[in-house]
Amino acid sequence: MDLIGNLLIAPPAVKGNFWTKTVIVVTEHHVNGSVGLILNRRSQMTVNEFAQQLGFHMDVPGFLYLGGPINVKNLSFLHTPEWRCNNTMQINQHLCVSSAEEILPRLALGDRPKQWRMFLGLCGWSPNQLLNEIKGLPPFEQNVSWCTANGDLELIFGSDTKDQWMQVLERSGQEFAQNILT
Repeated sequence: MDLIGNLLIAPPAVKGNFWTKTVIVVTEHHVNGSVGLILNRRSQMTVNEFAQQLGFHMDVPGFLYLGGPINVKNLSFLHTPEWRCNNTMQINQHLCVSSAEEILPRLALGDRPKQWRMFLGLCGWSPNQLLNEIKGLPPFEQNVSWCTANGDLELIFGSDTKDQWMQVLERSGQEFAQNILT
């Protein structure tokens, strides 16, 4: 199953925990495990406030996002591929993820990709864990298995609220129905 660049959606049955109504883009999926970033967990801090704490003056729109519960001090920069730095990994033809000290200085100078989000932290799964969670294989349960959807730029960058979760969940249902009918 090719998950890279696609979306994981917490199903409606997931309630009252960290993963409730999350939408995650999968940035890595290989024999060593999987990595992703939560798209719709916006922090209260703007990118400008974050940059100012690190000594950079910027005037860019947007908020810092909480990418997940692992490495919460790790900065990840999800963006479109026309922008690159010395530590950029191509996810697919539409997405890259970067993590380098040069990101904030370049943003401060106005060197920005067309679409982007900045994250602290990430999500991680051990080898085969994510596939087992999606399939609901023990010790995981099918009623709380991740839903999946193809990632596209509008779903990834178009919203960051509960509306994003609803939009992506609806897309997942449409894709599921299309797969059954074909």
